[in-house]
Amino acid sequence: MAEEARATPNVVTGTFLVNGLLALVLFYSGATQPFVSHALSKRSGDAPGELDYPLEVEISDDRSVRVSGAHRGCSLNLFRERYQIDLVPIPLHKSKVIVGMDWLIPNGEMIDCGHQSVRVQTPS
Repeated sequence: MAEEARATPNVVTGTFLVNGLLALVLFYSGATQPFVSHALSKRSGDAPGELDYPLEVEISDDRSVRVSGAHRGCSLNLFRERYQIDLVPIPLHKSKVIVGMDWLIPNGEMIDCGHQSVRVQTPS
């Protein structure tokens, strides 16, 4: 999947610390919710708390899963900055996190797909 993500123009990947653990982070402009793989979720040690309402999430191969939990207040280290993020566990391969625009924009980060990077927005 990482190879596919690198070939997709609206996905940027990088390795970052998530709750002190190295993880492949996919910054995907189409994601509306931050997600975490079950493998990384289990390594975090804490059980996910309940969501206010279950989510129906479309994953690979046009399959959907229903999720009802989230890890609240996780830490994501990007470029010497630590951010709080809530992560919803879904079936993904290996230690992965998916972060979308709904999280990036309010936190002052943006995906620069043309340069395949994530960067801090500069005020205009």
